Amino acid sequence: VPKSKAAEATKMAIDVGFRHIDAAYVYQNEEEVGKVLREKIADGTVNRGDIFYTTKLWATFLRPELVRPALERSLKKLQLDYVDLFIIHIPVAMK
Repeated sequence: VPKSKAAEATKMAIDVGFRHIDAAYVYQNEEEVGKVLREKIADGTVNRGDIFYTTKLWATFLRPELVRPALERSLKKLQLDYVDLFIIHIPVAMK
């Protein structure tokens, strides 16, 4: 989903019953998705526990010392306290 459509798509997905939301650093839409999640939680559409949120570690951040900062950057963009699943985007390291 293009960044310009991320908020609209996420709202629609939650409204029709989706509860697994997937994003990633490389998609560059975490701020938009996080804003919608917070709005839907605030308006009572869902509780945070209803949502299973997945994001991904990009291939340039696979070194051990870069993993936590990458996760923290995603959490900051999302403005969420946690993600439910943080996985490696592609299992190939890149510079």
